Amino acid sequence: LSPPFQSYVKDDGTLKVSTLARALYGLGLDEMRDSFTLDSSEDKKQTDSPRIGQSENYQATASTSSTGREISVQVSLPLPFSDDIACNKFSDLPQQSRWSPWLNSVAYLDDGEETEWTLNVRGIQYRWRAVSKMIENPKGIMWESVSGLKNKGVVEFVATSEDSCLMKVKMSLITPRILASVFRGTSTFVEEFLQNKLLKWSLEMFRDVVKADLALERGDAELGDALFGAVEGRANAIEATLSYPGKTE
Repeated sequence: LSPPFQSYVKDDGTLKVSTLARALYGLGLDEMRDSFTLDSSEDKKQTDSPRIGQSENYQATASTSSTGREISVQVSLPLPFSDDIACNKFSDLPQQSRWSPWLNSVAYLDDGEETEWTLNVRGIQYRWRAVSKMIENPKGIMWESVSGLKNKGVVEFVATSEDSCLMKVKMSLITPRILASVFRGTSTFVEEFLQNKLLKWSLEMFRDVVKADLALERGDAELGDALFGAVEGRANAIEATLSYPGKTE
């Protein structure tokens, strides 16, 4: 690969996906999405290489299949509100973009069983569909994509007291074939990006958004507004981190 692969990684650790795709295959982001298929013969054997990151009791581990294409991540974060509140808030899927600023929208389709997820990256729009199901003991929700990015997982809210719970997320995804050859020798990069950036940000922002909602419901407008201001500032910083300058495709 010329220039070297390192030149396609930004200072903040995120990958210049469009630039890399063009260098490897002359593909834009939309074409990358269309070429993403799930290989039913994928070797499911996992490498024994868990990595752990912690911040404010945030914990995460990840592993990769022997082929380097399937990545599994498990993360958790304590929440200062009940499992009922957490589950009710999180399972309202159209609200997901409030704590995941890289999501443009999540909407239920006409049948009410599938949701369509939309993501905007530098003006380029992705869409995929997923099915989900509520679970009990512990409370939570599980999902699996039915088109687009191949991913599935479960979110559980384990009660630790009447007013607190532990949010646990387990998910796996299949990386696109056109990137598998690049990531095969650098799976740590992908795992750490998922567990220490995207998922970490989502869980922490979910916690803060719900805290702000609860403050406003109690009539504490000052605290609620302050929390929402902090969330908005963080969302803007995240959006800046996930974007990079260049010509819109």
